[in-house]
Amino acid sequence: MSSETLEGDARLRPIAELCDGEVSLRKEGWRELIFMQGLRFYAGGVERKMDAVLCLNHDNPTYPTKLYLAEQAGAPGLNWNETAYLLGRSWHTFSWRDVRADQPWIDILAAHLRAIDRGVQP
Repeated sequence: MSSETLEGDARLRPIAELCDGEVSLRKEGWRELIFMQGLRFYAGGVERKMDAVLCLNHDNPTYPTKLYLAEQAGAPGLNWNETAYLLGRSWHTFSWRDVRADQPWIDILAAHLRAIDRGVQP
């Protein structure tokens, strides 16, 4: 596993503004991940803060990116059907498709967070 600091990749800076702790680009096996400590977001209209991991290259073409959270959180109706062991711990994710990987990382994160807040397709 390797990681880059914020100084190493300017694409992490907008994401870091949403976090209270470390934000780093990491690789684990074939996965390219962004670790976010203390990510601040809304879930069903309620402000939340927790660690999260954004997978930039999920191995399923229908789900090219995935957001993993430390806990299940979100608007009613989200299908929390998967857990994953990444970066040495277990994470929860929901079934959310078609968030393209060929866009800025902050836009990928925003698309997943909209789903958690509203439970509707972006």
